[in-house]
Amino acid sequence: MRKKALTICCCTGVLAAFGAFFRWLQNQVSFEKDTGLAVPGSAWPYLVAAWIAVAAVVLGVQCLRLKNQQRMHQPETFAEVFGAPSRIAWIAACVFGGVMALGGVILLVSVPVQELQRPLLRILAVAAIAVGVTFPMQLRGAAAQEPSTGTVVIAALPILLFAFWLIVSYKMNIVNPTISAYAVEVLALCAATIGFYQIAGFAFGRPKAVRSVFWCQFAAFLCLMTLSDSRYMGAQCMFAAAAGMLLLQSWLVIVGTRPMSEMPVPEAENREEV
Repeated sequence: MRKKALTICCCTGVLAAFGAFFRWLQNQVSFEKDTGLAVPGSAWPYLVAAWIAVAAVVLGVQCLRLKNQQRMHQPETFAEVFGAPSRIAWIAACVFGGVMALGGVILLVSVPVQELQRPLLRILAVAAIAVGVTFPMQLRGAAAQEPSTGTVVIAALPILLFAFWLIVSYKMNIVNPTISAYAVEVLALCAATIGFYQIAGFAFGRPKAVRSVFWCQFAAFLCLMTLSDSRYMGAQCMFAAAAGMLLLQSWLVIVGTRPMSEMPVPEAENREEV
């Protein structure tokens, strides 16, 4: 399944590259330089929205193919997904967690005093540091068949981070009449919240493997796409790290899908055969 995981992740990367380029072009030509208001009659908001819809369809088809594979066991427990990560996966988790924590530190120290939402941004920065530091621990605590309380809390932290970030984004853009200026950011935050929520389902006993892969890939696409927007450098690092985390987690879910012939036979069936 590594080839399948690589195919889906590369597909997401290609879609995100074009999406980020289209979003950059929209920012260059669709907003007035002085006021930031949308240029009347510009087609770029519709083109960007259409590309997001295309990405959702393409990723949905990829995930449906994964779902329709015969004689394949999809992971159902937290240990099946995160219990035996490779060295590369562990290193990637440390890198993405480190970038998330670094983004939180940069945001914490770089928010100017005159920023109206400075208290909320500082809380967001501290939450990002906590998520970045604890993210690699999610893999270390997954060896046990039943996830520990600490593992469950770690799985829930990114959900809280992005839900709070969505509130901060709303507070910062509430006075902006141009919805297309921040729509991609809001979509990315919503999708990331859902993606981490789906992954947390493995820790909370509500696993949905294919749904988790789709939302992680779609959220990673939007997080990379919104990097074309202007924001604090710390927040940019946090979006980039979130995309990496989501891609890594979906990769582990896909790799955890194995042929039925490789699954261990329950002891009761072994005794009956004997």
